[in-house]
Amino acid sequence: MDITPILHDQNRWWSNPHHRETLRVRRRRQAFSRILEYLGDLHGGRAAALLGPRQVGKTTLLLQLVDDLLGRGWSAGNITFFDFSDERLVSAVSPREVVTVRPVGLSADQPRAFFFDEIQNALGWQKWLKGAVDESRRAAGPGSRFIVTGSAATSLRQGGVESGQGRWDAIPIEGLTLAEFLRLGSLRDEDAVPTTVSDPQAFERYLEVGGFPEHIQAMVPVREARQRIREDISDRAILRDLRQTGVDIERIRRLFVYLINGSGNAWNQAKRADDLEANRKSVADWLSVLEGTRLIARLDRDRPVRAKAHTQLRAQPKIFASDHGLITAFASAPEPLGVADIRARVFEAAVFRHLREVARSEHGVLSFGRLDEDLEIDFVVRYSGHAVGIEVTSSIDAKPRKLARAGQAMSKLGIDRKVLVHGGLVSHATGDIKIVPLHEFLLAPERYAGGEA
Repeated sequence: MDITPILHDQNRWWSNPHHRETLRVRRRRQAFSRILEYLGDLHGGRAAALLGPRQVGKTTLLLQLVDDLLGRGWSAGNITFFDFSDERLVSAVSPREVVTVRPVGLSADQPRAFFFDEIQNALGWQKWLKGAVDESRRAAGPGSRFIVTGSAATSLRQGGVESGQGRWDAIPIEGLTLAEFLRLGSLRDEDAVPTTVSDPQAFERYLEVGGFPEHIQAMVPVREARQRIREDISDRAILRDLRQTGVDIERIRRLFVYLINGSGNAWNQAKRADDLEANRKSVADWLSVLEGTRLIARLDRDRPVRAKAHTQLRAQPKIFASDHGLITAFASAPEPLGVADIRARVFEAAVFRHLREVARSEHGVLSFGRLDEDLEIDFVVRYSGHAVGIEVTSSIDAKPRKLARAGQAMSKLGIDRKVLVHGGLVSHATGDIKIVPLHEFLLAPERYAGGEA
């Protein structure tokens, strides 16, 4: 098919260099400046692959990058955006077809910048991107820059292993942190945004709808926001994105809903196989496919050096909703946060999301700790010189028994920094355990779980 009309519609700055796509979304996510570096001469000419689930703002981020380049004086013809999931495409398109289109005003004195959204839908994208990066490195002139996104992370990870090593860097893009949620949702100037939760309603909305940027503002009622999240994930992330993998869509959808409703539970492959009337290998494959969508996240058991190998092999991972907004969206209760069990799962998933960010940025290893059926720690972050243990409760106060059991388990695991995150409002210490309110922890998780001893 002729994609030229779609290309011109998606790249309106070609005909009007003053056109901007993101005037209503002026604030940038924390990842923006890092990704912007790939459009310069850094990173050895490698491309950037942004991996994340649907609805976390990948497309908006690409368009903000486009607007930034236009504002810096780049020639409009040197900037090309293409969404490979565009509903108007009646057949799959190769990136080569996009690159060969030469817009009016193309300048040979500047690099060409290509922003490819949902590239996993493109024909032969792995081989093409490898060749395109190599060709750009060899070019005598300014060459080209490539920023791509994908929701089907399994496809992108496999592409990186098979052909992209040294050609592109995988950059995780998740839902908003609490700090981002408050900053992006503030109506004040960016520099005036407070660093503490001054608006309890904004914090509660974050718990209710999660880190999906579309639902920051309170203009859309919470119940409607949850419905939109649920429908988008069911119709697009599962039904459309996974159909091409050939999996049993109905049973994988049922598995997904079960995992989200049981976020934080240990994975029981045999039980899930019985529930879905499937063999264990199929269920294991379905779990892998769902992990590829980045809608769920695996957490493995802590592995101290002294642990026996056979004990490690028997440990089952825990499976979490990647964003706590999925838990409330797929909950059957009309007011999910009013249900104690759901609220507890939301707390844990929110903490887990922020700890993933800390562990990635500070080179820690994130896991959960378990000594026996009775002694368990929600999260453990191990660094080269020390370890942090984090227990989570949605209760507004820390029960003495819970504190005692958490402290005992952390000590046995060799954890030297102990933290309990709770649903109250006051931060204090009991013995060697630091007790921190959820909002305070989420605003600065690196302060409590970072790599500095």
